[in-house]
Amino acid sequence: MTVFAEYAPWYDLLYEDKSYASEVDFVTTRLRDHGVTSGKVLDLGCGTGLHAIEFARRGWSVAGIDLSHEMIARAKSRAEQAGLGIPFRQGDACEAGPEHGFDAVVSLFHVASYQNDRERLEKMFRTAHAALKPGGIFFFDYWYGGAVLAQGVETRVKEIERHPLRLTRIAQSEHDEVNATVFVNYTLFCEDIDRATIRRVDETHLMRYWFPFEIEASLQASGFQPDGSYAWLSQAAPNSKSWAAYSIARKRPSP
Repeated sequence: MTVFAEYAPWYDLLYEDKSYASEVDFVTTRLRDHGVTSGKVLDLGCGTGLHAIEFARRGWSVAGIDLSHEMIARAKSRAEQAGLGIPFRQGDACEAGPEHGFDAVVSLFHVASYQNDRERLEKMFRTAHAALKPGGIFFFDYWYGGAVLAQGVETRVKEIERHPLRLTRIAQSEHDEVNATVFVNYTLFCEDIDRATIRRVDETHLMRYWFPFEIEASLQASGFQPDGSYAWLSQAAPNSKSWAAYSIARKRPSP
């Protein structure tokens, strides 16, 4: 069972305020900046498929991989409803599969921070390397350590009501500074107002924050040429105001 097993049915509602379309517009612009204007893109850690579907709507040939069976089931259903033939499969981002010859690999919404040590991170990077054609571009985001340390962790509450559902999510975080990780303990109350029922879901997500020097060293060790690290949705350097950062790298011919 993955960390998203119980979380998956409520995932899209919890993140309905996230602009997947705008994020894909940004990513495609940055891919064009690095010479990839169209072609095949692999979404590594695709979740429920919302980024992948936006890529497909823009003419890309897309495939998606996610560890969660529940997430993949929702991604397949959503793509079918949209009339899009996107091959989604369940799989580990740290294990190379049959995907090869892609022009770009993207890994979005902090998949790299679910890799809790350098060994796992580099396995994920090698999966991307195996899927790319020589010279292909790898674009991925992660929690930026400078912002985590500057801002600290706190308890956060998010409430969403879409009749007949009312969701309340409490996120309580524990910071392990020695190991550069954060345990995020989620408690989700899922209420069906019409049926007068309520369900509680508890999950713990272990997140690793990274610094660009760590990312770039692991990219180089995994067969990539780093092409820069930036604050999310910008071309500025990562900074203490935003936990989200992204990096871009180009595949060298061999690891």
